[in-house]
Amino acid sequence: MLASRAVRLSGRVAIVTECGEWESYGVVWARALAREGASVVVADRDAGRAARVAAQLAPAPTLSAALDVGSQASCDALATLARTRFGRIDALVATHHLWHDLRLDDASDTYLHEVLDWNAVSLLRLARAVLPAMRAQGGGRIVSLSSIGAWELGGRLAQRAGATGTVPSVAYAASKILQNGLTRLLATALGPFGITVNAIAPGMIASPATLARLSAAERDAFVSRTALRRLLAVEDTAGALLFLVSDDAAMMTGQVLVVDAGLVMRG
Repeated sequence: MLASRAVRLSGRVAIVTECGEWESYGVVWARALAREGASVVVADRDAGRAARVAAQLAPAPTLSAALDVGSQASCDALATLARTRFGRIDALVATHHLWHDLRLDDASDTYLHEVLDWNAVSLLRLARAVLPAMRAQGGGRIVSLSSIGAWELGGRLAQRAGATGTVPSVAYAASKILQNGLTRLLATALGPFGITVNAIAPGMIASPATLARLSAAERDAFVSRTALRRLLAVEDTAGALLFLVSDDAAMMTGQVLVVDAGLVMRG
């Protein structure tokens, strides 16, 4: 018999990183986890923002904390806090990413390293932090937020190169390619401990910040390239998350699950 959706994650403890504001991935995914019965640890570089998001999840048991994903000590402290409060860590849900505040005109090595570290290398720090708890309890789930930016390697970069005569910033795409590769490496390394490692790569989200970057013509052109002829809401990706952290995905690891209304598969 299938478990009821309302209790699919009952007794589980999930950490969500970088919650953001409004209907961001961190907020929507934390809400989905709480709705399924999980206790949720909300972590953000802004402790006040983390506390505000945690307060929205009532009556689910919650905890909020400040987190610097660039610091191993901060990641370790978060894992210790979660384990002390709830006794276990069943899921690490890493939603932190640079996107809306990207500097697309900054092609410097310094900025490339900054984006690679924040979007990808930080996943290693968080995995190291939760490993002791997950290993002790015999398993766990790690899910990170990737992007179809890892596949969008041609047109726009070529256009910017043609317009400027120089190699444009590839920081975002490179960070997501690295993140996808680290997902597979971590899945291999942590599999013997019963830990699965996967990622979700959403398509274009119809958020105010994203739409502000696009003209009406650009938006319509993007929609026309999708099989379903639509942009996504963040909520459209929550089902993929709940699947990956549940027992239903116990034998799925090292995968990047694309949720994009059928864009990448069309080439």
